[in-house]
Amino acid sequence: MSLPFRRAGRAVALLAALALGWSVQAAEAPAQAPEETPEQALTRLLQAHRSELQVGAAGLQGAGLEPLLKRARAAQFVLVGEDHGFADVPEFVVALGKSLGADAPRYLVYEVGPYSASRAAAAARDDKMREFALAYPGALPFFNLQEDGALAVAWQKGQKQDVIWGLDQEFIFSCGLIFERLRELAAPGKPRETVDRFIGRCTAADKEVMGKHDGGAALLLNMQPADFAELRAGVAAAPGSEASRLIDELDVSNAIYRGQKTDGYGSNNQRGQLMKRHFMEYYRAAESAGEKQPRALLRFGAYHMIRGITPTNLFDIGNFVSEFAASNGRESLHILVLAGGGTVNRWLPFVADKGLRTQRYDVKAEMEDFGAMRFVENAHRQGWTLYDLEPLRRQRKARKAGGTEFEKVVFGYDYVVVVAEGRAGKDYWP
Repeated sequence: MSLPFRRAGRAVALLAALALGWSVQAAEAPAQAPEETPEQALTRLLQAHRSELQVGAAGLQGAGLEPLLKRARAAQFVLVGEDHGFADVPEFVVALGKSLGADAPRYLVYEVGPYSASRAAAAARDDKMREFALAYPGALPFFNLQEDGALAVAWQKGQKQDVIWGLDQEFIFSCGLIFERLRELAAPGKPRETVDRFIGRCTAADKEVMGKHDGGAALLLNMQPADFAELRAGVAAAPGSEASRLIDELDVSNAIYRGQKTDGYGSNNQRGQLMKRHFMEYYRAAESAGEKQPRALLRFGAYHMIRGITPTNLFDIGNFVSEFAASNGRESLHILVLAGGGTVNRWLPFVADKGLRTQRYDVKAEMEDFGAMRFVENAHRQGWTLYDLEPLRRQRKARKAGGTEFEKVVFGYDYVVVVAEGRAGKDYWP
């Protein structure tokens, strides 16, 4: 009888020792770290998925670059969103094109009107962007800056066919440029006399704009439906002709600008629909020329390039091409390029204050309605930073710490690029 008791005693002792051992280990274990807050998790994720980027004459370089380039090579459409007026953004696009080499999209799509784009393509083909900008001051947004001119030349030079597409309405000050072409197309007699009257009105309005430093005096902003009826009747352009198309483009541009005074949402929506129609016209023309699934790089303002609904509550051209690529069994790649500070060019030729050519960039004010400040705040203090947004899409609590607009950026763009100190674009004009 004693043996079982001994065994039982040893078993009890063993259990006691094990229990004591566990209790000692628990007492000696380090205190558990406090749980990470969503805000801390967001900062950690942003910093964990950022990398340094170099943008130079030879292209892009950086440790985290290859996944972006791989996706850009495969994408049917590459979209670059920006805040306008920087030298850095077109330089980034040129460098991206060089890094992609033969895999770069063939077409470069701009936030300008179709006729303006065709004239820019012709100038870029002959490397005469400076002459073009000086001949038509203020007529072309973006192409009046040297870095944008260099971007146009990088895509167009050596190409017989125009590879620059313009999806937007024609710019406020483009009347002279377009009326000049209308005069070439108009028959002698009444048609040409009609165009000459409008050229006279445009010249007078431009003088008022420059003399009073008042962009509101531009002719395109002040034309009425009766003016377009007079222009159409006088020119007597055949439906579907180039002349008829130019008048139509002026008419819809005028409607969009006038709508901004009374119905901002309606005007923006009309503009977005116009961009989509223009895009499909270019795309179908490329297909008709024998291209299968033409590829394009779009460079527009950040709101336009986002996938999903924009901060202005539109499903804009960026969302449209994303869905269109998906319908082709392809993908779109969306890249947001931001400046963390530095200078920006907000000047136009009629503006008296030339200091706007190198205005200090207030990134907080500019990003007030756009959820991108977290990327600026966590970027490297010098040079360029590249963020991969894919990991943030799978971290709900951390992502939500950034707010609703931040989430829109996370799902609306695939990469964010931040240059610590942006540089104002340089005008061609003295």
